[in-house]
Amino acid sequence: ENLARTLRAALGDAPAALAHTTISWQGQWWPFRHPLDFLGSDGGGGLGAGPGLAVGAALALKDTDRLAVAVCGDGDFLMGVTAIWTAVHYRLPLLIVVANNRSFYNDEVHQERVALMRGRPVENKWIGQRIDDPDIDLAAMARAQGATGFGPVRRGDALAPTLSQAVAAARAGDVVVVDVRVEPGYGAVAAALTRAP
Repeated sequence: ENLARTLRAALGDAPAALAHTTISWQGQWWPFRHPLDFLGSDGGGGLGAGPGLAVGAALALKDTDRLAVAVCGDGDFLMGVTAIWTAVHYRLPLLIVVANNRSFYNDEVHQERVALMRGRPVENKWIGQRIDDPDIDLAAMARAQGATGFGPVRRGDALAPTLSQAVAAARAGDVVVVDVRVEPGYGAVAAALTRAP
């Protein structure tokens, strides 16, 4: 919630289009006032579509005053990261904020459900899903494709100034990726995902 509200504040009143969100996104975190304020999401649970959807939105909004913004999970971002190059190549103003929980967390939730249904140990759900040893420098991956990369943002007091810099760079025409560390989990909005049928 803090990430969503801080990003909204950094964008201010200037037009922006939220082109993609994470599975845990809650609508009340980001009030919409215009039909283009929210362009939807894929509903696929973070399976690599986020960066491509964001680039498509940026292409559609090119030469307008509305900035394309996406919030992707780190797994989603990693599976679709090469879309960043396309945005840089076509000089599309774009801001992607990566909510980095260092996990393919959607798959952890799935593995927990399967474990519960099959009587297997739930504590093994993380195996093959964690993205933390070694840690991946997502901002460097963005920079390697010509984008501007910020982060990782690890402290709450660094979030607002980093997002303000990122928004300014994107509004100036850059493709910007911000790596923000978040805690694993989806909160109440997706609590039902872990319940076995």
